[in-house]
Amino acid sequence: MKTIYRTYKDTEVVQLATNIRCPYCGYEWQEIDMDECGETYHLICEIEDDGGCGKEFLMRFD
Repeated sequence: MKTIYRTYKDTEVVQLATNIRCPYCGYEWQEIDMDECGETYHLICEIEDDGGCGKEFLMRFD
C-alpha cells in the first residue's frame, strides 16, 4: 500500500462563515457562504433558547 504526505501548505479554504450579530438584540451566530463583496443579505435573527429575537434586518457585506 502506498502512502502520501500532506502538510498545512497543501490545504485551502473551501467554505467561509461570516459572524453575524443582530442589531436589535445582540444575538450572535454564523452564516455560511454570505461573503460576496457588495451584496446585501436579508437576515432573520434566529429564535433560539439562548436569546434570538426573530426580527428581520439587512446585512451588507463589504
